[in-house]
Amino acid sequence: MGDVIRGDCERISTPLHRRAPTPRAYRGGCSEGAGKASPPVASNYTASIDRDHTDTAKVVAMLSTMQDIPLSLTRILEYGSSVHSQTQVITWHSADPGNEREETTFADIGARAAAFAHALHDTLGVTGDERVGTLMWNCAEHLEVLFGTACKGAVFTPLNKQLMNDQIRHIVNHAEVQVIVADGRLGQQLANVLKGVECVRAVVFTDVDKLTAPMPEGVEVYSYEELLDGRSTVYDWPVLDEHTAAALCYSTGTTGAPKGVLYSHRALYLEGMQLRSSDSLCVTHGETFLCCIPIYHVLSWGVPFAAWMTGTPLVLPDADVSPATLAKVIAATSPRVAHGVPTIWIQLFVHYLKHPPERMTLTEIFAGGSPVPPQLIKMWEERYGVDVVHVWGMAETTTVGTVARPPSGASGEARWAYRVSQGRFPASLQYRVVNDGHVVNTTDLNAGEIQVRGNLVTGSYYHSPASEDGGAAHEFRGKDVEDAESKFTADGWLRTGDVGFVNEEGFLTVEDRARDVIRSGGEWIYSVQLENLIMSNPDVLECAVIGYPDKQWVERPLAVTVLAADISPTIETAERLRDGMRSELPSWMLPEYWTFVKSIDKTSVGKFDKKDLRAHLAEGEYNIIRLKGPGESQRLDARD
Repeated sequence: MGDVIRGDCERISTPLHRRAPTPRAYRGGCSEGAGKASPPVASNYTASIDRDHTDTAKVVAMLSTMQDIPLSLTRILEYGSSVHSQTQVITWHSADPGNEREETTFADIGARAAAFAHALHDTLGVTGDERVGTLMWNCAEHLEVLFGTACKGAVFTPLNKQLMNDQIRHIVNHAEVQVIVADGRLGQQLANVLKGVECVRAVVFTDVDKLTAPMPEGVEVYSYEELLDGRSTVYDWPVLDEHTAAALCYSTGTTGAPKGVLYSHRALYLEGMQLRSSDSLCVTHGETFLCCIPIYHVLSWGVPFAAWMTGTPLVLPDADVSPATLAKVIAATSPRVAHGVPTIWIQLFVHYLKHPPERMTLTEIFAGGSPVPPQLIKMWEERYGVDVVHVWGMAETTTVGTVARPPSGASGEARWAYRVSQGRFPASLQYRVVNDGHVVNTTDLNAGEIQVRGNLVTGSYYHSPASEDGGAAHEFRGKDVEDAESKFTADGWLRTGDVGFVNEEGFLTVEDRARDVIRSGGEWIYSVQLENLIMSNPDVLECAVIGYPDKQWVERPLAVTVLAADISPTIETAERLRDGMRSELPSWMLPEYWTFVKSIDKTSVGKFDKKDLRAHLAEGEYNIIRLKGPGESQRLDARD
């Protein structure tokens, strides 16, 4: 049994494989307003009809003659493994010189997924909707476990190895994971995670020969290859309700305990279909796709599902996504398309400046997870003819939400404006902009919080019985785990936490995260806008802007900056960088506080970790350069 939280409403218990009743938040009220009709909500879909059933009105309509076949990952697996049976999946093992390239096919992965499903049932005792975790990088075995688990009826639960051990431990307890499949090289980390964990009864290791740390007492250890050896490669997959859970992914938890999102088979099927469209990632037959977004990060954005539908060859870089290794992978496998966080493509571009490629096979790079600096888009296009396409989404929206593809016919400055936006909303995602409690008319381009809802948007976070019974997941870092109900509005919209605007063509521009906006003297300064301008300077590799306490203005921008190798971290450099922004922004928005660092902390998914940056600032770890601020008549050369 699993507990479902419905926005601001009451908690109900429901099996993970039984469709939950329609949340009351969509039926016209909850909590204090239960039973009362919600006021009409203005949005870009003002003429749309809320199709959830109500207690007061019933619509009689003619039913269609269409067959009702579940949209499930099982259909995707069976289709890709047969129709596209010989499509390749390449795993690149950089740690094994001379044997880096490991090739397999969709058919082989389908067969081994079936064998793993048999092992789950016959040996590991997984007979229902138990959660099966993974602690692995992008590799063929990870796809086998994903399909074998979800198509069997269990719930695939990838664990983000980049998180802190206590965060991973919380996820394992909260999801009540019973079996974990892990890379042997991560054995020591897993052993540390499992200290004090009681729900895990078995661990299956790939590369078991590389395992150096014993597992806690009571945890059975298996070899993945030995577990599959001799098993039938045919499985009588159950017919699953499309609304049952296929995967459980957790947010990175940068502002508290990680929060779980349960993806249905239907949602993942629809996401795969959407990724195939030319307005989205256009995952296409024959065009090799380099997957640098980890499977533990929202299922590699759902690309494996679209690939199985279309016969798209995949390249999986395993543990190493360093610039030098990616350059080798690209040269050896000739991918046409890739995805990854912006940091990867910044570092690879710098690598190529020193080690130019003999030829460039990439034509498109999809970048997301954090804002893409416009300069990065321009550099790749001008030097290599590669389109860096901005993508926006989150775990709560089943991966990809918007994609920055300019409308047909757009050119020049107009085309550029589309490219540096976060992209256009698809039909599957309703949106609205809310400022001070009021819905903003999109034609006015007024900024506010972006709120969304739709078939690919979660209506709640997953809460296991452990969190309700005072079990191991009840607390996180000494604090009670909150239900995160504030992420959902009373009328059923997801509050994304992003501040921005949407134009009349449905293109989203995110100006900042709500918590990262710098509030200076009653005015808002968007950190992302400053970061993009600073990183457009060729002397800068990376820049993250956070708020700096100021006696007069309450808060002012602090630019935490990584300089190019030959640039000196001086006051003169800070002044020059700020002067380069004067033609773009009013002087009061320009940062007078600067600090130059060797690297910038990042989250597990490659975003600037501003929580850690603020902690470093609070602990006095930064050498701050202060320039002239608003209203000051001369430059201050002193360092704080």
